[in-house]
Amino acid sequence: MRFRDAGGSERVGKGLFAALSTDEGQSWQIKRLITDDGPPRTVDGGGNTKQFTLSAVSAEPRGYLSICQTADGVIHLISSKQHYAFNLTWLTTPPPALSATSSKM
Repeated sequence: MRFRDAGGSERVGKGLFAALSTDEGQSWQIKRLITDDGPPRTVDGGGNTKQFTLSAVSAEPRGYLSICQTADGVIHLISSKQHYAFNLTWLTTPPPALSATSSKM
């Protein structure tokens, strides 16, 4: 997946992402990896997902998913073993610019 970070640089990422359409599904211009943009680390995804690397450019590679939005605007995404929670502000805000060292991960 290609996307731009807050510094305007194009990134290539892989794994689970959320997308938002602002034109009734004609296009999906807003996309963001489901990650905390933190340093690379190994995470146990459980089930068929097994272990994966979570980083600024890598998210969960696969899994069984369910998603809902609660009355307070929080979007909850459950995978085989992980629980992610975010809101529309997070989704529509570009991820932070990568440092020179983290962009090679």
